[in-house]
Amino acid sequence: MEDYPILLTVQQAARKCGKSEKTMYRWIESGRLQATKHAGGGWLIKREDLAAVTDHVTVEWENNSRLLNQDFRITMLESSVENLRARISTQERTIARLERQVKQLQPKKATKKRATTARTRRKAIFDDWQ
Repeated sequence: MEDYPILLTVQQAARKCGKSEKTMYRWIESGRLQATKHAGGGWLIKREDLAAVTDHVTVEWENNSRLLNQDFRITMLESSVENLRARISTQERTIARLERQVKQLQPKKATKKRATTARTRRKAIFDDWQ
């Protein structure tokens, strides 16, 4: 996997190949190194163009590139986890709402009422009197 970024400043290119910034500017002026001038006045160098003129990469640059790559991957994974947590929360709320709807649609349990007849009323009055 290629390291980030795709476009390098003169300073980044110098660090990557272990050369001085002055050497980078000389290479650009002589045409050895392809670069484009951006609106801010600095030069931008494509990673491929730098690789074409030098295959030497400093250990520091490789280590930094690996760390940046890992940081980027961690950030992407954290973002995915947060997205999944939000989706789970939404699903839990939907499930709770549906459970409430199901409960409302279920028939109510019939309560057992005792029939009150004249005889049972008289018996209750008689029982109370004794």
